[in-house]
Amino acid sequence: MTAKDGSIYDRTLVDPDRNNFGPRIGFAYTPMAKTVVRGGWGQSYVHLNRIGSANLLGINGPQVVRAAVNQTPTTAGFVPTEAGYPAGLTDPGKFNPLTALISYIPRDFHSSPVQSWHLSVQREFGPHMLVDVAYVGNSATDLLLVANLNQAAVNNAAGTIPLAARRPIPTWGDITYVFNGGKSRYDAFQMKYQWRMGADVNILSSLTLSKAQDNSAGALENQNGNFPSPQDINNLDADYALSAYHQPYNNTTSFVWALPFGHGKRWGSGLPTAVDLIVGGWQLAGINTITPGEMVTFQYTAGPTFQVSGITNDFSGANNYRPNITCDPYAADPTITQWFNPSCVSAPTDPSQPFGNAPRNNVRGPNFWQLDVAATKNVALGARTKMQIRVEAFNLFNRDNFTAPAGNRSNATFGTITSTYDARQVQLGVKVIW
Repeated sequence: MTAKDGSIYDRTLVDPDRNNFGPRIGFAYTPMAKTVVRGGWGQSYVHLNRIGSANLLGINGPQVVRAAVNQTPTTAGFVPTEAGYPAGLTDPGKFNPLTALISYIPRDFHSSPVQSWHLSVQREFGPHMLVDVAYVGNSATDLLLVANLNQAAVNNAAGTIPLAARRPIPTWGDITYVFNGGKSRYDAFQMKYQWRMGADVNILSSLTLSKAQDNSAGALENQNGNFPSPQDINNLDADYALSAYHQPYNNTTSFVWALPFGHGKRWGSGLPTAVDLIVGGWQLAGINTITPGEMVTFQYTAGPTFQVSGITNDFSGANNYRPNITCDPYAADPTITQWFNPSCVSAPTDPSQPFGNAPRNNVRGPNFWQLDVAATKNVALGARTKMQIRVEAFNLFNRDNFTAPAGNRSNATFGTITSTYDARQVQLGVKVIW
């Protein structure tokens, strides 16, 4: 089907989406002194998903030809870069639907509705002390999902049927299919405690206990084996599982403390000016963060007889082949050289059953804990000018916060951790304000 002059559909091949009604409702109620109940619900829409060229129909054959030259210096007839591309490499007349990767978006593709809601109770206890407890959630449907519309049927047990012979549309090759097939859900208990001890000390601690689920990742947000496309387009329900963003807990505590030393403070108000310039007027702040480790989706590298698609880029709809899990996938005593138990995770051996039972994001790496601190001092340089000195330390205790372990069962590195987040960093800054 070719676009043409005329209506919006004629020019874009997708109907305009003009019924995005987004109502909002909220309330605040004070049932008693120092207590407030708040709640709200609203509907919004995801209008834009940028996933490279997959959802741009203008980048499509036969007018746009995706061509590649696969060669090495030892290949017969090797063409160096300075010689230019081979003649006719992108000639639309040579468009071959059996070998070209083309894109398809259904006519009724539309913006994705997202419902969000919350209910909270806020209570003041004692002087300058506040507790806030809330339930927060959201649910999205018809999210953008990308897959292979022309995904082949699985092979026979002997693996003797060619990929092309198994396609539902035999006259075409791979077809990147962008459609409203995604969904997500988030539910969270959130608690916040805040204590302001006069003008010198402020403590804020927040705890979130939550569960996030979806059936795909966003393109370019799919680390650790988490794909924006499904394992099997014919079984999307198998991909609905924990999200890569799932954090069962997240505890963040921060404080700001104006140290009681120096002129105008509790101690040292009579210090000589020179000494006060060194020890007086400092403010100490810190942020302590504790979260679980990164989520990991097990995968394996499917051999030619196991493959049901020729697409290699996940943002174009490559299949997310996952292995089988037969027992607890964690090692009995996890270490950075063996975080997972390889005997409990195995790649399929039957070409007629290439899709394993491993869910998305069912394991994770080591927990994360980090304390960042900053010491700040303002020095008056005149009536309207001051100098601010800052000493900041990130990961103060230089803790090893490891990234996710390798999750590809086909690789020798499976279960190993080879990198960490940043080590301790200390920096000094000076700023003049006038």
